[in-house]
Amino acid sequence: MAQVDVTWQVEDGARHNFSPASVRHAKGLFVASAPCSDLPGWGMEETDLDARMMSLTSWLDLLCQCKIKHVLCLMGDEEMKRKFGPLGDGGLEKTVQGQGMSFFQVAVPEEAEIPLSPAALAAALGTLRGLKLSEESAVVLCRDGRSISSAVAASWLVLDCGQAIDDAVAAVVDSATAVGACRTPLQAFESSREAFSAALSAAS
Repeated sequence: MAQVDVTWQVEDGARHNFSPASVRHAKGLFVASAPCSDLPGWGMEETDLDARMMSLTSWLDLLCQCKIKHVLCLMGDEEMKRKFGPLGDGGLEKTVQGQGMSFFQVAVPEEAEIPLSPAALAAALGTLRGLKLSEESAVVLCRDGRSISSAVAASWLVLDCGQAIDDAVAAVVDSATAVGACRTPLQAFESSREAFSAALSAAS
C-alpha cells in the first residue's frame, strides 16, 4: 500500500471521510463526504444551526488546508437546497465559492439504492477533465463519500490514468483506509464489477 503524505489532521479527515483518490496515480484528486453528514440526521432535527455550521466550517477548513481549488458535488438540487440552503452564504455552492474555490454539480438521485447512471458518470468525468488536476487539486463529494464519489474516482483512474478496474477499485479503497476513511465504489453499481465495467464503457 502506498504511503499517504497526510497534510491535514487525521481526525478531521476521518470526520469528513476525506482521502486522496489514489496516492500513486491521481495526486490532485480527493474524495470526501458532504458537510454535515457527520451529524445524526444531518443535524436537520436541530432547531438552531450551530452544529451544522460547525460541521460546515470544519469541512471548509479541511479543504482549504489541503489547498483544494475545485469542488465537484454529486447531489441533486432539492437535496442541496434542503440540507445546505440556510447555511453559510446561502447554500453550499455560494459558500464554497466564497472561499475562493470553484463549484460544480452533477445531479444524482437521493435514493441510495439507485445506481450511478452512465450519463451522470460521464458528466462527472467530463468536469474533471476540464480541470488542471496536475496543477490544482479537486475534491469529489457525495452524501457520505463512500460509494458515488469513490466510483467516480475509480472511473477516473481507469479511463484517464490507465488503471485496470480491479487495481483502480483497490487503489481508491486502500488510499482511504490508510487515513481512516471508507470507500465502497462498487456499491454505486449494485456491487457488481460487471455493471461497473458496463457503465465505464457507456461513459467513455
